[in-house]
Amino acid sequence: MRVPFPKHIPIGFLLLVLTLVLCIQLVQGTDPVFATLMLVAQVCAMTAFNLMGGMTHMAGAFCLFAMLPAVTVPELAHVFLGQPGDFNLIHPLTTAAVCAVFFGCVMVAAWAVSSMSHPAPLLDHVRFSLFELRTISVFACAAALSILIRMITFQEALQDGSLLAALNHFSPILIAISVMMATYVRITLTRGASVMNGFVAFLLILAIVPGVLSASKEGMLMPLLCWIVVVASSNHRFSGLGILGLATVLFVVWAFVFPFSQNARFSVRSAGKLSEKVELIMEFIRNPSHFPGSTDSEAASREFGSATSKANIVGRYSVLPSIGMLIDADEKLGYTSINRYTPVLLSVVPHALWPNRPAPITSNELGHKAGFPMGTGDTTTGIAIGSPALFFDLGGWFALIIYTLFCFLIFFLVTVRVVSSSQTGIWGLVAVGTEGNIAGNASPADMFSMVFTFLVVFIVTIGVLKIISNIAEAMLSRPIATRA
Repeated sequence: MRVPFPKHIPIGFLLLVLTLVLCIQLVQGTDPVFATLMLVAQVCAMTAFNLMGGMTHMAGAFCLFAMLPAVTVPELAHVFLGQPGDFNLIHPLTTAAVCAVFFGCVMVAAWAVSSMSHPAPLLDHVRFSLFELRTISVFACAAALSILIRMITFQEALQDGSLLAALNHFSPILIAISVMMATYVRITLTRGASVMNGFVAFLLILAIVPGVLSASKEGMLMPLLCWIVVVASSNHRFSGLGILGLATVLFVVWAFVFPFSQNARFSVRSAGKLSEKVELIMEFIRNPSHFPGSTDSEAASREFGSATSKANIVGRYSVLPSIGMLIDADEKLGYTSINRYTPVLLSVVPHALWPNRPAPITSNELGHKAGFPMGTGDTTTGIAIGSPALFFDLGGWFALIIYTLFCFLIFFLVTVRVVSSSQTGIWGLVAVGTEGNIAGNASPADMFSMVFTFLVVFIVTIGVLKIISNIAEAMLSRPIATRA
């Protein structure tokens, strides 16, 4: 068995599959207009996926990662649960239309950029030996874990502009680099025969530990996603034992990660000492019923009704209801001014140089506007709202079209000229692995952050690690002259 890593998805075959899903939805009572609009959204997204190189490039993978939680995951979940596709949605037709227009604009932007000629990507000029990649993996893991553990055990409010706040921006990409470099080296040395050894397993466990200690779903799953991306890109065929291992991991994710991240996160995150966090985690493993069942609450069952427990972690990767909620809030409260998003343009200036730098709107603020069940004093909880609604929030249909075209034209153009394809090097895969949890709820502000802040951090990180690897190689591989 191979993990799929498509560069191109035949549109004819896709239409056949989506038409079959549409027929099933009609039998289950889905509004025909709603089902058709969702089909259009998926065809547009997959056309953009093909135009931008599929999973082999950051831009193509972004199209897939943006579509899955907004359209495909919720629709398929409803199909398997026997529910209409528009089940419990607020303004279902408007929601589907916003998704279709959004991904239609993404497709137009992808077509425009793909029709241009581009020079060789910047990262194609960066070359690393296997020794350097191995050194980078060890250093990146040590640095990321040091930052994350310090963040977990930090008992004071994190101050913008502090050294820890600045270092915290590097930790996700360092984790991805660590796991992906080690896996790539293993695959290369074994000519694709093996994707796992003691070192890779050790790195995976270490990378997951901070996510467990913070009860973060993303923290626990991102290292696994990064590993799977490298494995899939190598076209590795799993043996029977490998398939059993993958099945075990999927079972643990299904049975533990979702309920733990939902029911134990407040208790674990509020624990001040590391020993207290470990004790709470062990208590959850022994007696999960002792923790409040937020997964069974009314808010959690808004999308799937009484079948929420059957959806499990799938429900955490569905943002379709949030799109309808924000659209409803826009109609009742009015749209959000672009002025609340544009302060992100100033994010390139460090807080240390501009302590009172204006802050852009956060997902928490938008979550309050959309009516998510949060306390009035809650200002920190991140809320995942689907990208189509975030662009619609800027001013309705006209704003949705204009801002989507503009942001994705810039995003695709920059990423194509900076990030290399996975077919020419490992660094393109790192970008693919780190954007999986971002694309589904990327706002215009997030698009800017990924184009500028993310890529700048990415390039700076590569430069620093290249210097360190050269120093390590000089110390370990070259003879040192001594006096007679």
